[in-house]
Amino acid sequence: MLQVLGTAILISLHSPSPANPGDAPITASASMPTVGVEDESKWKDRLPDQDRAAAEAGIGFEAPAFPEGLTWIGGPTEPSMEKLRGKVVVLQTWTCGTSLGRGIPKKLDRSLKDLAKRKDVEVILVHTPQDAEKSARFCARAKLAHPVVVDASGGFCDQLGAFKRPVNVIVDRSGTVRYAGLTSQGAASAVGHLLTLPYDPTITPEPRPKPDPSTTTPRGNYPPITGGPGAASDLRGRKAPLFVVDRWITAEPDARGKVAIIDFWATWCGPCIKAIPHMNDIANQFRGQVECVGVSDESKSAFEAGIEKKNLKGSDFAYALALDPKGRMKSAFNVRGIPFVAVMSTDWVVRWQGHPSSLTASIISSIIAADPGVRRETSEPGTPGTPPARWASQAR
Repeated sequence: MLQVLGTAILISLHSPSPANPGDAPITASASMPTVGVEDESKWKDRLPDQDRAAAEAGIGFEAPAFPEGLTWIGGPTEPSMEKLRGKVVVLQTWTCGTSLGRGIPKKLDRSLKDLAKRKDVEVILVHTPQDAEKSARFCARAKLAHPVVVDASGGFCDQLGAFKRPVNVIVDRSGTVRYAGLTSQGAASAVGHLLTLPYDPTITPEPRPKPDPSTTTPRGNYPPITGGPGAASDLRGRKAPLFVVDRWITAEPDARGKVAIIDFWATWCGPCIKAIPHMNDIANQFRGQVECVGVSDESKSAFEAGIEKKNLKGSDFAYALALDPKGRMKSAFNVRGIPFVAVMSTDWVVRWQGHPSSLTASIISSIIAADPGVRRETSEPGTPGTPPARWASQAR
């Protein structure tokens, strides 16, 4: 039987102290050792490789500044990472939309204990875009002990390298990211360790690399819109609906910098079953540039029964599978018949839609060729100083 996986995120930051105006600043090296503790490896949380790579991409570099557009609950209205110099700040990402996310703030509090009460330690809870609209109501009931910042757009989370899985990012007194992806107890140990280190206000963190503007230059034109839209509303050339699923049957894929192909199907649908080999060919031929996802609106029990009845196995699919019994994206497309496929470029615009049998390699190749996001994101996840913009890749 195919296995269902889950996800989560956690993050930590440190605050600053006054600088020595008469001294020339010393820049910290990005290659500096992150810890001088033998058991540091025991502090790390168990994270998927892509989540760990993204979170650790910022280690050794300056912590990102708080961008405009964040909503603060119970905290400063104009926060500044510069003003936090001299402190060890813990930014904890979480969401009120899952049981795991809701438990993260109190779990961190239990681990930090008296550390969180120190004047040279700052704890900030960063709510991810997931169910951000419910955060204010939840915070009013939960009476959380620390300020909450709501990152509805995901821009700040992307800079921290945090996606849907709780991860922590910990910044030292100089403003340099020193740890990421620790357990809550590991975060407490890291904070305690950093508090023992002397603070030199003349040391400034290593700036993060700036993105190359040439990588955003389009390489050509997307294929023209021709023919009918298939058994759904015509959304070609428009922003695609929000991609949301109830659960993943396979491991959740990383669609960063890839063209997305969503196949709406079901185990009871004969034509859908016949289309699986074609979808496998697409997934295999364009692996690394395209992410294919099969989404069924069946319940978990109905899906499992259908898989068994059709004698299908996980190895029969070369692409990711997910369930959304509410059919939210399917309804937004007004899908009237399946199988139905929608193809989105990295800016989440619908570039093609219709029956999977009509989706050719030539069409996909032309979309990839025109998409500057595919070229821009060909670097490995977690390139030093530049975590992948995974929330930005999601539909807003």
